[in-house]
Order: sequence, then C-alpha cells, then structure tokens
Amino acid sequence: MPLLRARRVASLVAPVLLVLGVMSAIDASAAPSTGATSTVIVSAGADAAGRFAGTARLPGCSGGVVRWPGALDTDRAVVITNGHCVRSPFLGAREVLVDQRRWTRIELLDASGEVARTVRGVRLVYASMFRTDLAVLSLRETYAELAGSGVEPLTLAGGGPSRGDRIRIPSGYWTEQRACATRGTAYRLHERSWDWWRSIRLPARDGCAIRGGYSGSPIVSRETGLVVGIANTGYVGGRRCVDSACEEDRRGRVRMVRHMNYGQQTSWVLGCLDGGRTFDLGTPGCRLAKPRG
Repeated sequence: MPLLRARRVASLVAPVLLVLGVMSAIDASAAPSTGATSTVIVSAGADAAGRFAGTARLPGCSGGVVRWPGALDTDRAVVITNGHCVRSPFLGAREVLVDQRRWTRIELLDASGEVARTVRGVRLVYASMFRTDLAVLSLRETYAELAGSGVEPLTLAGGGPSRGDRIRIPSGYWTEQRACATRGTAYRLHERSWDWWRSIRLPARDGCAIRGGYSGSPIVSRETGLVVGIANTGYVGGRRCVDSACEEDRRGRVRMVRHMNYGQQTSWVLGCLDGGRTFDLGTPGCRLAKPRG
C-alpha cells in the first residue's frame, strides 16, 4: 500500500500507504510508500528562511502545529497529522476515534528544522480515515510555552487549493521539502477499504515525488503561507485501488493515475470549531465523520 508512513532502517525506507510517515513503532509492512524519489527543494525567500516552522516529527510520520482562529496563548497547542499515523493496524473504513489519552513522542521543529521541543503526553481529540485521513492531537503545552521554545504554529486556510496553485510540502520527519503546482482535486479517492473526498492532486514529476515519512506533512500555499491540506498517499504501481490509490469521478468512472500523489483537505477542520476556538464535532456545519451511534 502507498500510505506515506516511513521507517528508517539503515537508510532504507519502507513502502508508504502514503501514510507519509515513518513507522518506527508500527509494522512497516503495513505502511505505504511512493517508491519515487526527487531532489530536495531548497526554495528562495520566505520558503527557505522558515520552511520548517510549525512542522513536527511523529513516529513514522510528519505533522504540523496549528492554531485555531480564536485560540488564546494560554490554550493547549494542537498538532494535526494523518489518521493512519495514530494506530497499527490502521483504522477501519468507517472508524472514528475521539477523546483518547495517548503517550506519543512528538518532536516540534523550529523554522530551520532543529528540534525545539519534545512533547510526550497528548490527547487524541479526533482521528478517522473516512472522508479524510486526519488526526487532531492536543498537547499539554500551551501556545505561549511553545513560543518560548521557538515553535511557530501554522494557520489553516479557509478552503483548498485550486488547480495550478503553487504549494510546498515540508516534512518534519525528514526535514526536507518538496514543491510543485497542484493538479486540482479528485472527486473521490479509494485505497483498499478507505474512501477520501476531494483529495488534492500532487504530481510527482512536477516536484512532489514524496516518500514514506511524509504522511501528515502540511501542504502550504506558497502564495499565502496558509495550510491547505496534509499529504497522505500516492502512486506506487501494482493493483488498482489496492497497492495504489485510484480516483473516481462524478460519473463513477475509476482510474489509477501514474506518478500522482495526494493530500487531504484541512479546511473542513475549521467548520468543526465552536466559536473558532474549541474542536467540536457537534458544531453546526461540521463535515467530518462522526462516531457511529
């Protein structure tokens, strides 16, 4: 499977379910990998000066520190990553996890890619691989405490990217970056039993040849600096919809696109904030999947 989770073993990278993460504590055989490589992007200007600001390194995955629109300095900080990064075996097709205590080591990076702070105790606020591949983690530390360590949170965009938008994908796991122009979105994306909506297309041959460990990496607009998505899976060849993700259009036609990687929308999270500050699935208009029952 291509989920982009990764594991370092004598410099070898496990396949990625485009769970773009490194599976140090998880069975690497279950994690996907893109199989493709590309040179590390070294951008000019603001991209180069602070390209790793707000990024995080999780076991087998990347992530991003984000701040809700109405958050206070005294609020506990939040990290987002992929839903496939929080458990092995992976979550079921319709499974949703909410409000669970976790002991997870997360390294928070400064703008230059150095570890600014390591945190361990977290609360899993939300995780699912249905409709999107997303996990929301709440830290013990506040935004003020992270700022004192040199950690700068990212901001989520109110919508996803359009076709041709220039984006960059900084990986906290590898402390490297890819950049390309998006190819719009896929109406539906399927991989094994998972079903994701409006996935962002990231062309490998245009600079976004991401690899295992990129799972959960923020997809950042190079125009606005806002997060428009998180990377999660891609093309590795093999069986359609099994070894590689495949696209379905509005007419139900299914195809596997060679050399295409994908990310998930993050703007949906903003629709689940009560008053712009508290994550709540009961917020009117929240589109994220809810637990059954």
